[in-house]
Amino acid sequence: MDKIHTYLNNSFNFTHFPARGSQCYTPNQENGQCIPVSACLVIDKAVKAKDRIAVDFARESQCGYDLEPLVCCGTIARPLKERLTSHRLLPSTQQCGFEKAKNRVYGGHLTDKDELPWMTLLRYKNTDTSDAGFKCGGTLISNRYVLTAAHCVIVNIYEGYQVDSVRLGEWRISTEQDCENLANPECADPVVDVKIEETIPHKDYNRRTGKSDIALIRLARSVPFTEYIRPICIPHPNLPEPRDNTELLVAGWGATENSSSSDYKLKAKVPIVSREACSMKIRQRGPITDVQICAGGSDGKDTCQGDSGGPLLGQFPEVINDRQQFYQEGVVAWGVGCGVQGFPAVYTRVAKYATWITDNLRT
Repeated sequence: MDKIHTYLNNSFNFTHFPARGSQCYTPNQENGQCIPVSACLVIDKAVKAKDRIAVDFARESQCGYDLEPLVCCGTIARPLKERLTSHRLLPSTQQCGFEKAKNRVYGGHLTDKDELPWMTLLRYKNTDTSDAGFKCGGTLISNRYVLTAAHCVIVNIYEGYQVDSVRLGEWRISTEQDCENLANPECADPVVDVKIEETIPHKDYNRRTGKSDIALIRLARSVPFTEYIRPICIPHPNLPEPRDNTELLVAGWGATENSSSSDYKLKAKVPIVSREACSMKIRQRGPITDVQICAGGSDGKDTCQGDSGGPLLGQFPEVINDRQQFYQEGVVAWGVGCGVQGFPAVYTRVAKYATWITDNLRT
């Protein structure tokens, strides 16, 4: 055994029970797997290079012992200084991604009325200016900007409609004001409808391949944050992507260009699918690239809970003031219909476009 691994053996705390193969979180709060340090190539390579920071990181990654130290193995072997994107025109990282409710139990498909308060609906109008309904979703990222998919905002004269306004604070579409039930008569604030000042699709968006399917919407006025209207966090460009089979959250009303399938805001957990497996299943637009991520397909209803242009959400595991913080991993781009068994949906990775997002914000 070389000196570095001897040092690791001598410095690890062996009082932990072995947990080989279990899921865990790295010191960077990245989803990882508890495996022998010699089998974690990214940490093994770093410590063999006598990188003192990596050695300390390996010690902090300890998750058990089974003949040799076990470490929570992720994709990087050094501390990640920043997990979220900071910018003067974005909410602070202490403000974004938090719901008001504490100790929420996540389960089922129906959300609570104040759950996921960054969710928005995009309303469209026909060429004759009549109402065309909700056909896409999005997320509030600041008091002036909404994040969505490029295909949701680019005018298509053949489809005969264009995006006109954004609805915030919605839960049940068919009611004027949302109240959960007679036994719990507490009602939400009225919804807020805001006209759109400008749409900013990514200049490299390709409708055929789905590349760079991301866009910003600038609202015609600033909106105040409330219990039912709050911003989501934008991940830092260096935030590692989730490992395969990690479960993330999709949510929405099932709003697509063809229909709105639910009256209520819904949610569903979906597993991350490897790019290789995803590319094999979804071939019509070419291979899945590193600016995209795939999820879902294992449950026939998974992809029906999300909106076109809506979010794929991750959560950091640590609890702050009885709450966990959400961030937006992806934007719903496209898939093979709604809930087709075995076919995941494709999402645009937000971290890969974090710099583009901040470059296109203005006061």
